[in-house]
Amino acid sequence: MQFHEASSRRDTTPGPSDRFPSSPASVTAAPFTRVREPRPLTVEAMKAAVLAIRAGAFDGQGSTPAVSGDALGASAELRTSRSGDVRPPWADVAISGPVVLVLAGHAGAGASTVALAIAEGLALDRPVQLVDYAPPAQSGLAVASSIELGADGAGWRRGQRGHLDVFRLARRPGGDGLPLFPAGDDADRVSVVDLGWPLALAMLEGADGTPGKRSAYVVVTRVTVPAVRQAEHALSALGGEAVVAAVGPAWPRVIEAGCGPLLTDLRSRGRVVRVPLDRRLEVTGLTGDRLPRPVASAGRALAALLAPGLPAAPRHRRRAAAPRGEQP
Repeated sequence: MQFHEASSRRDTTPGPSDRFPSSPASVTAAPFTRVREPRPLTVEAMKAAVLAIRAGAFDGQGSTPAVSGDALGASAELRTSRSGDVRPPWADVAISGPVVLVLAGHAGAGASTVALAIAEGLALDRPVQLVDYAPPAQSGLAVASSIELGADGAGWRRGQRGHLDVFRLARRPGGDGLPLFPAGDDADRVSVVDLGWPLALAMLEGADGTPGKRSAYVVVTRVTVPAVRQAEHALSALGGEAVVAAVGPAWPRVIEAGCGPLLTDLRSRGRVVRVPLDRRLEVTGLTGDRLPRPVASAGRALAALLAPGLPAAPRHRRRAAAPRGEQP
């Protein structure tokens, strides 16, 4: 019989099919594919993955550069080679004056406020320009100028704030990379550079502990245990004689206990300056108005620590418009 023949061809092997009968429709078994054993992950690949996570680059691309221009927003390629060398964008430009690098030891440290306070403190007796490398959408100095002078055609948007020249990126860097450093014609001009977090991250990961020539470092950190730990790593990566700006209240004992050897040494030698928090700045951000007095005072203290490593201030300095709310 036809029914008997169909029954005789049924698989009688005990197993899951007995407990869960299959549907009448015929099912074709998929061919068995052998799963390849995972390849060992190299140190370079692990480092690249960590850097991409920190920078928020979740594009699924496995390129050699851990963080490239699009991911950083600063067109600063972070090389994952053994050399670990990351050249700052001003390395190949003939800059006659000294450079003060202000970089955050961690994201959200408040480096833009500290950079502005330092630049204003130095500008009291010498020509200073403040250069902001943060992408325009992430710049903390977007409206900090008292006078806007427009774009210069070289990739920078220029402004003035008192005796201070302010340069910000006019557009987000593309494939051409960062614009040339705005080198002035004054040999005594000091360039205070607000690196912005993307470029600061690239420099910290690529640094080898050797300080750069003609560069002074200011590491900005919040007064929390995780923040000072990250600041310690930044100090170790940069090397040299740095200055630390500690943004927040007075250091509690738990913070002192969490300080590493480099930060502890700098504190013992008076090279850590407390920058108090200001509620107005936390709400409004930096504007063309003058800085709160406690913040400006901290900026002058940081400038005083940096001054011995800078050329002597000239006797004469130019006059410029003062920030709003400040008498020239």
